[in-house]
Amino acid sequence: MKKKSQSNVLLVEILIAVLFFMLSATVLVRVFVGARNMTVRAGVESVAVSEAQNVAETLYAAKDIDQTMKDMGFLSSHGAWTKDYGEYTLYVKGEASETEAGTLWTGEVSAFYKLRNPDNARQEDEQLFSLPCTRYEGGERQ
Repeated sequence: MKKKSQSNVLLVEILIAVLFFMLSATVLVRVFVGARNMTVRAGVESVAVSEAQNVAETLYAAKDIDQTMKDMGFLSSHGAWTKDYGEYTLYVKGEASETEAGTLWTGEVSAFYKLRNPDNARQEDEQLFSLPCTRYEGGERQ
């Protein structure tokens, strides 16, 4: 009878060790997945910053902003320009102000990271950053 009791205690010890190992493995897998997601997001953000700077500099040098946006592959929708890059989307929104001295165009280039969460399909994209940009074209002197 005593031998049976000892084998049951040994079995319980082994089960506790296995459960502890499974819990530890689950925590470690979650940590590594989180680190991988952060690395991927940082890479996407780096590429998006570079592309947004290119767009802002192109807009600064553009004579016709609407035509320049079309040439770069942006689509116009509700007063803003959008371009999908796969893992992120760039949005360009701005407006021109006419003055006696010339035209001042002020805008903003924003990047949004596409969230991939199968549990919540309606979740909106996460904004990575917003980059202000301006363009001034002086009027003719009299």
